[in-house]
Amino acid sequence: MNNIDVLSTEESIVSNLLQTPDLLGKLKVKPEMFENEGIKKFITYVIEQGKVDVNQIYFKSRKDKSFISTQRLSQLYDSKQADKTFFMSDQMNILQNYVLKKALADAKDYQSSPTPQNLKLLTEQLNELNDLSIQKDNPTDNFLMEVMDNILSDKCKTFIKTGIDSIDSKIIGFESGQLNVLGARPSLGKTSLALTMMWNIARSGIPATFFSLETDGSNIVERLVAMMTNIPLHKIKRGGGLKPEEVDKVMQAIDVIKKHNHLRIEDQAQLTPSDIREVAMQSNGKPNVIFIDYLTLMSSDTPQKDRRLEVEKISRDLKVIAKETRSTIIALSQLSRGVESRQDKRPMMSDLREAGGIEQDANMIFFLYREDYYDKTLQDDDTGRSDIEFIIAKNKDGQTGTVDLEFYKKTQRFY
Repeated sequence: MNNIDVLSTEESIVSNLLQTPDLLGKLKVKPEMFENEGIKKFITYVIEQGKVDVNQIYFKSRKDKSFISTQRLSQLYDSKQADKTFFMSDQMNILQNYVLKKALADAKDYQSSPTPQNLKLLTEQLNELNDLSIQKDNPTDNFLMEVMDNILSDKCKTFIKTGIDSIDSKIIGFESGQLNVLGARPSLGKTSLALTMMWNIARSGIPATFFSLETDGSNIVERLVAMMTNIPLHKIKRGGGLKPEEVDKVMQAIDVIKKHNHLRIEDQAQLTPSDIREVAMQSNGKPNVIFIDYLTLMSSDTPQKDRRLEVEKISRDLKVIAKETRSTIIALSQLSRGVESRQDKRPMMSDLREAGGIEQDANMIFFLYREDYYDKTLQDDDTGRSDIEFIIAKNKDGQTGTVDLEFYKKTQRFY
């Protein structure tokens, strides 16, 4: 690495420590391995303190002029470039740079006095450098303790319930760290089902976010209000003409939604995995459930010419984000038109658009199927009721199969 790369890597480690203090437990490199004197002092200080306390660090900076300046600390603390996924690899680079420079310096010392005794000393020093490595903690014991505690605990393991009993009885619920996918053909009911789940989850006190890339936020709220009030969606969208009691219901529903300040609805024309990570990291220790409507409209942080590869990268990034932040991500997905050409139009995993990566990354994959979507004579125009199949096509840790639901399209309700 050149001097610029070394400084950038060292500052990246400082940024990550300031933004995610818990990473101090994963700091393996020693202060003497850093080149920048201010950063060397920073690393020494946080190791001695045994914690990364930002307020204490700023106080130290104001008192010690050889420490990192308060201005630079602020820049590193606010840096958008910090990514904790690179914390270990940054340390590897620091170590490799240290070993290389130390070996060259030791060899140079030997050349100035090439005696047998110094040759032996050089050999010992090079062997010591060769033995240096960044060892990751073996997490197996932690995993074993977690499972043992769960088995022996009086309390049952916590699952995030969808609020739809027939689904929860089959899948038990969502878990933290999962990427799950809900796929269906357009206008079949996937957004309505996702909103139903989101509202039930938010009502249970769990932070829930709904990202809509296809529909504006006001339309999402209209659907939610229709679902809550049992007033037909077309009447709410029209605005005028509601009966006084219906207006009261709508106002009450809006007031209830407002009170759930951990519920967040966003409509964005562009959405990247970095945007999802930003929200996922704001959970304050609680599980965080994020819905994305829908996956194949997302943009990658690193655009590629091949859209299929780009979607695979997005899917993989979402999986990593869910695992690292302990969030639950439910990504909605369109299905390819290929399903229309089959006699049995029930979706399969191969029907997912740009399917390869999604199929591999998802913990659970669900599909929706309605007979009356393809046979209009079966539609009930009076009630708007449809029989809908909730197909559990993939479930890494549980049952697959089909759950029968009722969908009332006029009011966006699922039963």
